[in-house]
Amino acid sequence: MRWLKKREVIIYFLLFKKFKYDKFNLGEALDVLKPYFSKKVSYNSISYMSKIGLITKLGSFEYKLNPFEDFVLIFLGKSYLDRRLTLRRKTQ
Repeated sequence: MRWLKKREVIIYFLLFKKFKYDKFNLGEALDVLKPYFSKKVSYNSISYMSKIGLITKLGSFEYKLNPFEDFVLIFLGKSYLDRRLTLRRKTQ
């Protein structure tokens, strides 16, 4: 899994500023992001964040944000630390 792009982090926080952890639909999200990003970029970023677990897809067009801290600690941090532990053991 790759690290998030700056664009995706900004999109997450723009959506968080508007919706917090409440449900929202794709149309509402695109309206919030419309001044800054095209529909294609917004949709692809939301789809990617949904795929990696930063956004939960509730229905065909409904989404909900997950806490950013949980995502960083659980999904990225754990795999990174496990990898570092393995590499560290090999060098000692």
